[in-house]
Amino acid sequence: MQPKLILKEIANTIHNSKDRYTAHEKVKKYFEELCSDMKFIHRALKDCIVDPKFLNNADNLFFYLLVEGDVMIAINLFPPIYDREKNITHDNIHHHGWRLLTTGVISGNGYETINFVKKSHEKVENNEVKLEIKSMYRHELGGSKFIDSDQAHVVFHPEATTATLALWSANKQLRNQKIKKMLKNFPNIRKFITTMTHKLQINQILGLNQIKGVYFHPENGKIVETKNYTKPFDGPVEEIVPCMFKFFQQIKLNDSSFFLKIKEFLNPKYKHLCDKLIANETIPDLEIKGNIRRRFSKDQILKAINN
Repeated sequence: MQPKLILKEIANTIHNSKDRYTAHEKVKKYFEELCSDMKFIHRALKDCIVDPKFLNNADNLFFYLLVEGDVMIAINLFPPIYDREKNITHDNIHHHGWRLLTTGVISGNGYETINFVKKSHEKVENNEVKLEIKSMYRHELGGSKFIDSDQAHVVFHPEATTATLALWSANKQLRNQKIKKMLKNFPNIRKFITTMTHKLQINQILGLNQIKGVYFHPENGKIVETKNYTKPFDGPVEEIVPCMFKFFQQIKLNDSSFFLKIKEFLNPKYKHLCDKLIANETIPDLEIKGNIRRRFSKDQILKAINN
């Protein structure tokens, strides 16, 4: 079955279920099988990167495979940090609002993560966010992990590139779902409606996710909300594209005929990556510098919570 049909099947299962928690549990086994199905992963990635705009404009460590209504399915990359310092955050502590997340590792040795008690970020005293730790673990190959809506969590850069398959959905059926499906081919109109909805502060009425009270970080020995911050790009193209090719090599996605076509439209600065991939020459894990507003240590976080 074509990847698009497989992804559509998962999305339909979620959309047609009134109980979204049950729906995530229902697709869990199938989802976990897809994480290790390299034939599916390869074909899904090819469908994504064959668009000339994708690699030449890549500034995020995401391969969006499906975005339909409130369901999103993507492959996420987690590269090592450039200076190889251990236990540095991949992004700020954050939650996904009303979104549920099921995620499984595709490749790599996994990453360390901390999950916090659902809605504990809402406990604020004198501008200090009273987060409570629910679990700390290493997300590795085999099985999947589930993150609840309004559950803050944080991921730390791994020692070597790790990739996950991620499935997001709303925690309940949304009234704006049909509208989002209708507008999926009109991104500019959809973006305008979304922007105006947030400005008018009617996002809850129309089922849009919140954009405030989402990101947090340690500061002066306590956890505080990160102000004036929405998730920025993950890095410049010259950092992101080598990370992607390292991942392709990691999963043995190196079809010569396909990547010779990619090479035709790829920015000349990255054509050598196609050559290395096809020739099976080692592509170094070049790491990523990241954004200074996202750089914190596990030690800083734990000290702030236990303060």
